[in-house]
This record gives sequence, C-alpha cells and structure tokens, in this order.
Amino acid sequence: MARLHLLPTYVAAGALSTATAIGVPALAQQQAPDRASLVTTLGRDTVALESFAASAARVEGDIAVRVPGTVLCHYVITYASDGSPRQSRVEIHPLAAPGVDPATVTLDFTGDSVHVVSESQGKKQTATRAAKDVSAFFLTGFGASYGLYTAAGPLEAYLMHHARTSTDTVAVPAIDIATARLGRRRFVRRSPTEVDADWFGYFWQHLAVDTGDRITAIDSRGTTEKTITERAASPIDVPAAAQRFAQADKSGHGLGAASIDTVARGTVNGKPVVVTYGSPRARGRAILGGVVPYDRVWRTGANAATVLLTDAELTIGGTTLPAGAYSLWTVPKQDGSVTLIINRQHGQWGTDYDPSQDVARVPMQASRAASPQDRFAIDVTVGSAPQLRMAWDTFVWTVPLR
Repeated sequence: MARLHLLPTYVAAGALSTATAIGVPALAQQQAPDRASLVTTLGRDTVALESFAASAARVEGDIAVRVPGTVLCHYVITYASDGSPRQSRVEIHPLAAPGVDPATVTLDFTGDSVHVVSESQGKKQTATRAAKDVSAFFLTGFGASYGLYTAAGPLEAYLMHHARTSTDTVAVPAIDIATARLGRRRFVRRSPTEVDADWFGYFWQHLAVDTGDRITAIDSRGTTEKTITERAASPIDVPAAAQRFAQADKSGHGLGAASIDTVARGTVNGKPVVVTYGSPRARGRAILGGVVPYDRVWRTGANAATVLLTDAELTIGGTTLPAGAYSLWTVPKQDGSVTLIINRQHGQWGTDYDPSQDVARVPMQASRAASPQDRFAIDVTVGSAPQLRMAWDTFVWTVPLR
C-alpha cells in the first residue's frame, strides 16, 4: 500500500466547506498540456463544471459549483523540473452564494517544508509543516452539499501515477480544510479501466478511465449526492458559464440548495409534533428503486437525520413513545410495503444509522399519488385522524398518530 503524508492547512471557518491537501506526483511523462472539461449532473440539472490543462510543469483548472449558489474555484499546481512541488494555490470566488466567503489558500514548498497561507474575510493565517509529497486540493461542495464535487484535474494526475494494477490500493491521508479533522481517502484499481474512490468512508465513487488513465466518467450515484460526471466532447469556458449561472441565481432561477432543510409542524390532541428533515428534489430521476433503494434503510430525506420531536407521549401506529426526540428512517420493499424505523439517536448526519438504537419498527400504509411530486415532503396531518405522511414522486406513506 502506498502511503502519502498529511499536509495540515487552515482557513477561516465557513470559507470552504471541505478541501483536502493530498500528495500528487509531478506529471513527468506528459509533454504537451492535456486539456479536458467535465460536466456533473444531478438528475436533469447541471450542478458543476470543470476545465483544466495539465502538463509536466503545471496543472491549472476552474470549477463552477452551482449548489447552493454559484461559486467559482480556480486552482494552480506548479512543479520544478525534477518533479518536486513548487506551489499549490486555490482561490474561492463566491459569485452568488450567500454564506460562502472569498478565500485563497497557498502552499509554497521549500526543501522539506511547506509554508501555508490562508486568507479569508480580511484575515491571514500562516503555518509551516513538513512536506515530502506534492499537494493538490480536492474541492467539494458547500454547506449541506458536503461532498458534491471532487476536482478532476488533480485527481486525474494522481491516477496516472498510482494504483496501476488491479490489486493496488492507495490510502491518502487528508485533512478537512474548514474543520482540521483528519480523514483518509482510498483509491482502489478494480480493473485497467475502473478505479473506485471512497466517499467519506461510507460509500464509493466509481471512476471510469481510458488506457491513458484519463477520467471519462465518475459515477457517484452510490453516494448520498447521487451525481454523475462525464468528460465533455469539447472544451467549456467555465468562468463564462459561472457568470451565467450567477445571473440565474440573482434573478431567482438558480438551482438553490440541493436539498432544503424543512420543518413540518402539527398538533395531535392539542399537543405539538414537529418533524425536521432535508427535502431533496426528484430532478427527473427514478425515485423508488433508484434514489430511494429497495430493501435497505433509507435516511428518509437528506442532509442531517430526520428528527421527530413530541412534547407529550405519542403513539405511532400502535407503538407508544415517551415525550422526546427520535430520528426516523424507512425501509421500502419491492412488494410495495414500507417500514418506519423509530430510533432514539438524533442530531447525527443522515448516513449515520445505528440499529442498536432502534426503539420500534412500525408498518406504514403505502399508496400511490395521482401525479408525481418533485420535492420529498413530510407532513403531520391534523383532524379527527391525525397521521404522519411522507410523499415523493408518486409514493405516499402514512401511519396514524394519537
């Protein structure tokens, strides 16, 4: 197993949701710049664009991320003639993304050390760390879209020099640039044209590469982000596209958040019941059996785990719960049935399900809507027969409350 060295970097909190400094060897075998553009889609919506040019001395690229608003990222990695790193620099330009601050992070290499300078909100932070490998940044999404996108230019350069056989696994130590949490990303060569990259240790992104190890596609549908990245047939002017995306944002026609954090409120016998959840959109995708898998626990929404709060004892489908907070999960089956899981753990991310914390499993009533619904919704219906209701696309799931 090849092992690369961690390079800690820091930036003001909130300026960049996540980025990791990793080792990438110089492109010593490459003579002329290799130019490429990639398009990332979430269902029918284009959520990110990237273009880059790579040579033995330099990798430079632009990324436009559209969620929750348009952010333009520009990165440059330069190398000395002997393949050692000179500088790695990333600039973050939020064009129409509230809550994202402009930021610049620069890594300058001298001998066995790397000097880190991060600038955001008028503040500069510096640090010096030991460095034995070339570094590049893996940029991802902002806000709740934590893992939306990975910079393909540095990744492609990395793949060209590592995991060359079907048995090679490369573990890359990394640090989250916003939180300074230590992480690790694994790359596994499955075949000459298939490489898997782990996604935050939970799932796998599947990379298709050609015989020159150029990325042709990245399938992230096995992750919670559900995106697909494909190499474009012709170059894309990403900065110009980012300006168009920003104008759409400002006119109210942008994509907005990938999934909106939502609160559903109702009363049962005069007592309040509240459900907080992330509401994803269908975006033209197959939902049941696709975005929502059969025979597996579904997070029942997006972002943080869905939570039900009750101020009084509450009975859900025959199961009585003491007042408190509970996370909600579901398991739909191909025969049309669905089970609601009530779990005592709450406040965690929606991928963190612990079955040992289950309080109860309750059957729900499943029916079909007359027309498809684009956004996933949870409601606490009131009246003589209160219900917890979940609906998306054409499915409707309900369970009685009292």
